[in-house]
Amino acid sequence: MNATDLQRLAGYLRDHGLQVVTLEPEPRLHVTDPMHGFLTQEIVTDGERYATSFHDDIGRRGREKECADLIAQHLAGSLPMAAGAS
Repeated sequence: MNATDLQRLAGYLRDHGLQVVTLEPEPRLHVTDPMHGFLTQEIVTDGERYATSFHDDIGRRGREKECADLIAQHLAGSLPMAAGAS
């Protein structure tokens, strides 16, 4: 992953209100929902694609905005529902 791709993805994630930290030595992103600190994702590269640390596909490099949208949806979809909510 080159630094430009990583910075672009991190910027789009921040546009979603997410906190992003770049981790080394293998460049990867640690993404956290600041409203729900237990909701996090590690984003890595898998060839020309972005993936979670569990190898769930996020999308192609070069499509960072769409990847950021999907990561934000994944984090929002991870929120536990309140008892009795539908």
